Amino acid sequence: MEEIGNIVILGTEEGVGNIQNLFARAGLKVTTLNVEGDYTSKLAHADLVLEDIPGDVELKKEVLRKCDKEARPTTILATTASSGITELASATKRVHKFVGLNFTFNPFEDKCLVQITKGWQSSEETIQSCQALAGKVGAVTVELEDSPGLILDRVLATVINEAAIMKMSKVASIEDIDQVTRLCLNWPMGPFEFADTIGVDNVVANLETLSQQLGQQYLPCRLLRQMVTAGQLGKKTGIGFYTYEQEG
Repeated sequence: MEEIGNIVILGTEEGVGNIQNLFARAGLKVTTLNVEGDYTSKLAHADLVLEDIPGDVELKKEVLRKCDKEARPTTILATTASSGITELASATKRVHKFVGLNFTFNPFEDKCLVQITKGWQSSEETIQSCQALAGKVGAVTVELEDSPGLILDRVLATVINEAAIMKMSKVASIEDIDQVTRLCLNWPMGPFEFADTIGVDNVVANLETLSQQLGQQYLPCRLLRQMVTAGQLGKKTGIGFYTYEQEG
């Protein structure tokens, strides 16, 4: 098992800030690079290259393909994507040294969860190296097979969708549904509060991916689609299921 000490993160500085800080606090060497610049020449000493580019799968593949050519043969390539780990790995020639590392930071406590996702051919040595890295930075880990939405996104998107269906059917109010889940399940937020925090558009995108790959039971309900069309996406737009004061 190879020890990971030198990490390169590919993504925007704003997007990877929490991950960078997590590694830096543990004394690891972390470099953040923007893929719009010259990043391939700076991979020579990396033990782990972590891709954190939002959205475009083809761009992810192109970046990972270039990293595969320039990084050392021993370097682990990883992605923060919540689906398609095996597909992304296939863009490289090191499928055994490719893994998904999805980071979730608890906004209420100083804790981090890392969902370590195995691609079809990820080696056990690669998984163990990533588990050791997560342990070094004090993160909690779960290990899972490549599956759309992983664990967290899949559970949250499904619960939010069902809550929205109950709202549409006038079973209960938004406030009461949130209150029941907070009080009875001990959740820090109810499903509608989670939706506004995550972004309703992101919830719909997750449900669309799940429905395409797993079946129509995951189709986003009409209320969620209408909110996206209306631009009521949650905290980032100032209005979602609740209304928020915009800064500035």
